[in-house]
Amino acid sequence: MQETQKIGESLANKAIWAVLGCGALFAILAVNGGLNIANVALSLSVGGLSAALLLAYWHGKGGSFFIFGLGAPMLAIIFSDLPDFLSLAWVINSFFGGFALLLLLYKLAVLRK
Repeated sequence: MQETQKIGESLANKAIWAVLGCGALFAILAVNGGLNIANVALSLSVGGLSAALLLAYWHGKGGSFFIFGLGAPMLAIIFSDLPDFLSLAWVINSFFGGFALLLLLYKLAVLRK
């Protein structure tokens, strides 16, 4: 179990770079237009949900958290309005942004103690 907790800590230590990378991609996507706030909000929240479920798995709460954590990204795709490829790029980037943001918050709140 200690080994799986180290996975979460390792990812949390790299989360700042992921947040910065997603922010840079948000800037590039914003130049191209096509922002759908509902898609971004949904994907950010699903990314956070996926990170929370995987953190629960890495802390030994059970294998079902792993399955739900890996299945969560499909929620973002299924419930998003995707009229073009740019919308899909927003959804994917927002998902990873939400995932990284929750890992960064985990690092700042839990690992600092």
